[in-house]
Amino acid sequence: MKIFYLLFRDELSGFYKSKVMLILWIGLPLIAIMSFVFLPESEIDISLGIATSSIVSGLGGLLAAMMLAIHIIHEKSRNVYELFLIRPVKKSYIILAKFFSVFLCVALACLLAISLGFSIDFLFLNRFSSHLFENAIDSFIISLSIIAIDCALGALVGIIASSVIVGIILVYIAYNFASLSVILPIISKMDHPVLMAMVSGFVLSSLFLILAIWFFKKKQF
Repeated sequence: MKIFYLLFRDELSGFYKSKVMLILWIGLPLIAIMSFVFLPESEIDISLGIATSSIVSGLGGLLAAMMLAIHIIHEKSRNVYELFLIRPVKKSYIILAKFFSVFLCVALACLLAISLGFSIDFLFLNRFSSHLFENAIDSFIISLSIIAIDCALGALVGIIASSVIVGIILVYIAYNFASLSVILPIISKMDHPVLMAMVSGFVLSSLFLILAIWFFKKKQF
């Protein structure tokens, strides 16, 4: 586990300093502010925090998947993994370290944006209540589920794709599938939709990670 921790720390350090993450750190909270500025209160039918969570989970998940896929593709082309695998490093550790580092960075950026949205609800729109707070928790859970699936799919696409162009196309297709798999239980009015979203996020992200690790182990470096 010490090796995994070192890999995770290195990946986390690299990802949170990247240009894409800089866009997310600044851009996602900016969405909340712009939503408040450009949408009059009379035109906002739902909490700004909940509306923000829907936007940032989709955008954040898509960018996370693309960032992870492109990063892995570039490392494959530069034969980076040959340097890793001559040492006693499990291939699963490499994939899991990348997944958890990107997931954590994007989840924190989304949490910042959603918190800002609800702060605006409370300070300027006078819409904050215990009910909205519960909805905020539900929205954040759904956002995490979407981000988890997107990150796992990004890792899988990065391993199987032969080029960046192919990777981007596959990520975009997979992104729509990931969002639909989580949102479908909600729009279909199933019982316990948030719980179903959590289960979908856990099962699908685990499945895609298992496939990613399996394909990675089959690769010859």
